[in-house]
Parts: sequence; structure tokens; C-alpha cells
Amino acid sequence: MQDVRENVEKALREAGEIIAASTIHGNMVEEKGFANYVTEIDYKVQKLLTAKLKEIIPGSNVIGEEAKNNLYDIKKSTWIVDPVDGTTNLMYGYKHSAISVGLYKENKPCMGFVYNPYLEEMFFAEVGKGAFLNGAKISVTKNKVLEECLAGFGTNPYDRSNVDETFEIVTSLFKKCRDVRRSGSAALDMSYVACGRMDSFFEMCLQPWDYAAGFIILSEAGGKTTDWEGEAPQIIRPSSIVCSNGFLHDEMLEIINNAR
Repeated sequence: MQDVRENVEKALREAGEIIAASTIHGNMVEEKGFANYVTEIDYKVQKLLTAKLKEIIPGSNVIGEEAKNNLYDIKKSTWIVDPVDGTTNLMYGYKHSAISVGLYKENKPCMGFVYNPYLEEMFFAEVGKGAFLNGAKISVTKNKVLEECLAGFGTNPYDRSNVDETFEIVTSLFKKCRDVRRSGSAALDMSYVACGRMDSFFEMCLQPWDYAAGFIILSEAGGKTTDWEGEAPQIIRPSSIVCSNGFLHDEMLEIINNAR
């Protein structure tokens, strides 16, 4: 699988150049729903990656956020792609977005890639072989005390019916942890938990392309990802997600469910 890894990383860097060079001016913005936007950059990156990934593994399936005819089936080799995770950040020139690619085979996770083109940071993991950042092995924190926890969260801005529930959880968590962060990219948040830049992360109603790669990277870094019931997430379905270094997971679930 080494050649697959190298070819995917090459494709991600090429796609990342499109993102890093872009500005909001002149990029067509389309509103898919309330506070849910797609730009011409999203479409360009999706098109490039779909072609490249199908070349890397002939006959493979691609599930993409901006694809029109997704086949939600991971029995055969399937790439789950978010061409720009953090589109709103991109629109505002807030340089915190990523490309997320997860590879699944026979209904099982295989490889995960999350690439931040602004910092040229490539997070990668292969099941059974560990997680890496630019080739260096990474792992989660060993923090077992919530009071010393830096927690990330997402707000699912596309569905404001969840806003009260989300911020009730944030309020409860903030009262007990060191601090909270909201970055606008779930893929990067999960990767940051994987490499020890945060201790935990949660968000409601994430789509498969938001967490398919991060799930693999975090698992291989020694962390834990579940839905809010404590069960393994169903990768091809939307899911409310909680991630942690593992040590804090039960306490995170308790805070989430007590605040709901």
C-alpha cells in the first residue's frame, strides 16, 4: 500500500495548491442551504481528486461532498472525500481548511488522509500501522484530568435547530475543562486530537466525509471516536461524534448526555 499512500499524498498536495492559491474574490459561491456554501474551489478539488483516486485504485468508488451521484456502499474500495473541509473559512480568507480522504475496503477502514495546504501538514494513518504527521509518528495526549483538557467542538451551522443543545453542552464542558475551541474544520479538529493539540472534540450531525478520514487517524494515534451513545459510528451515515484521547471519553459522554 506504500505506492497508494505516496500517490494519494501527491494528489492531495496538487489539490492543496488550488486551495492555498485561492481568494474569495472571483470564486463563485453557491448556497446549498442556510449557511451551507460551496465555491468553485470545492468543485475543482472534487473533480481533480475523483479522477486521481480512481486512477490510483481502478474500479474504486468515490463518495464526495460535492459529488452528484454518491453510491453509499463501502463493500468495494471506496474513497470518502471532503474537497474543502472548512469552506466558510476559505470564503473569508481564514486559513484553516483541509482536504479529507478516507479509504475503506470491504466495509472496513483502511487509510485516512487529512491535508492542511496552508501549513503543508499531511496527517496520515493506515490501519494497524500507526498515525503520522509529515512522516513523524503521532499519538494522543495522556491527560486523564478533564480540568486540564482543551476541548474542541463544532456547531453544525447548517441546522440551527441544534444550536441550544450544542451550546448547553459547551457551557457544561467549559465549566469543567481548561478551555474550548471552535475551528470550523472537523477533519482538522479530529487530527489535532490525534496529534495532541487538543484532548477531545464533539459535533452534532457530521456527514461521512467530515469524519471518515479523521476516524482512522485518531484511532491509529491511540484515541477513541464514538457516537453520542458510545457506539462505533456508522461511517456511511450522518452521526453525532465525540472524540477523545480515550482516557477522557466516558466523562465527555457523561457531559454530553447530561446536558441534552
